[in-house]
Amino acid sequence: MIHTCKNCHHNYKGNFCTECGQKNTVTAFTFKHIFQEAFHAFTHTDKGFLVLVKKLLLNPGQVAYEYIVEGKRKKYYNLFTFFVVATAIAAFIESKELAIKETIFHENNEYGHIFNIYSKLLSFVTIPLLGFVIWVFNYSKKSLRYSEYTVLAMIMMSVKSLFDIVVLSINYFITAVFKVYTDLDENLLYAFLLILFFAYTNYNFHKKINPNPWLSSILTGIGFCIIQIAIAMFVIWAVLRNFNGLGIFNMYGIRISTN
Repeated sequence: MIHTCKNCHHNYKGNFCTECGQKNTVTAFTFKHIFQEAFHAFTHTDKGFLVLVKKLLLNPGQVAYEYIVEGKRKKYYNLFTFFVVATAIAAFIESKELAIKETIFHENNEYGHIFNIYSKLLSFVTIPLLGFVIWVFNYSKKSLRYSEYTVLAMIMMSVKSLFDIVVLSINYFITAVFKVYTDLDENLLYAFLLILFFAYTNYNFHKKINPNPWLSSILTGIGFCIIQIAIAMFVIWAVLRNFNGLGIFNMYGIRISTN
């Protein structure tokens, strides 16, 4: 029996479209169907959102290598979509963290809210810069294109967003329960852990391409932190320098109040 795909209008035989993969039976949405689709998207054995979270936290370098070098593009939840979603979730949690601190400690942090928005938007600028750093530090005859390293940088930034989600959630919990001002994401230990994790990611990605990429991996981690600090300083200088609101900056253990 010949079917016409409702998605791409391709004619095919069988249960699934040979052009786009859509099933030949498409029914009306019910609440049961919506729940099943949402649950499947998060927990699917191969391509679930939560499955990708687990793999990115355990071995992001392997995920990136399979996705970029080995071409396993359908194995994982869409990594481009994942980056946008993870960044948005991190921004949302940070806004809630700022809000509860304002409520408990009676401080008006207008700077913090604006900085949160602009710094997350500028993470899209971080990606090509970080991709260039990775490309330079790992350059060899066997190295990949700069564009491919930009995808690796996006995956690394996705992992940073996951880190931020966890740390900001802990900040929120400690502040809400114990009424203690906590900024675990704004100290030297956090920066050091990010350098190590980025170096670990870079090493696992390149170990099959270049021999002993330890030095380049460490330099990649350091380069990332330099980019982050530079972008933060740019936001403060270019966006917030003429803003007359109130705020508190915390960066790697240094607390600056404009109140």
